[in-house]
Amino acid sequence: MVLHTFDIIALIFFVSCTLLYHAYYYSKVARLPRHIFKGKINIIRRTWVENMLKPGQALTAVQSLRNIHMAASFLASSSIVFIGSIIYLIFNIEQTSGIVTGRGTIALPDYLLFLKLLALMIMFLLSLLNFTLCIRLLNYLVILIGASQETIEDTMKMSAVDYITKMFSTAGIHYTFGIRGFYYTIPLIGWFLGTWLFIALTIIVLFLCLRLDYGK
Repeated sequence: MVLHTFDIIALIFFVSCTLLYHAYYYSKVARLPRHIFKGKINIIRRTWVENMLKPGQALTAVQSLRNIHMAASFLASSSIVFIGSIIYLIFNIEQTSGIVTGRGTIALPDYLLFLKLLALMIMFLLSLLNFTLCIRLLNYLVILIGASQETIEDTMKMSAVDYITKMFSTAGIHYTFGIRGFYYTIPLIGWFLGTWLFIALTIIVLFLCLRLDYGK
């Protein structure tokens, strides 16, 4: 195989759909939060923070955050495993190409296969980055929930509820991006089977995101 123009066009289509959709989506979350599911959740999240800051609710809050922390940690660990596996395939690209194409070992690396593996690895790397950032913020949230509201307000120069809600929402964004990274590995895996399948799966995942983002 060689680098075909159609494969490059399909990759550009995939990247453009992913970036443009999410740029538009998060701009709309900022401008019209009540029209987007995540914007509604952010509003509800603020009331959760207000309730958790009441006396006697700290343990409940920490347990809830721990559940999210465990899920993010598991997905981050899974990303590391996938990244390591892809790196192994890249460093053994000739044997990998033989397995994928059924031709046995070839003399030169298959550059199209390398591009596909690299794109897949980058997607898992982005997921890993977002999950680790989510975990980092969740660790801070555990401390903030148990801290004095007056100290938070004096230190951060804003309402304790606003500051904690903002950090919680940011953690949620990173968690969402991490999950989306797993969603978008589906088209990239389909790319190994064919370029038209790659495009079709990209469109399907895009409609899935539309359903998740604009549904109730």
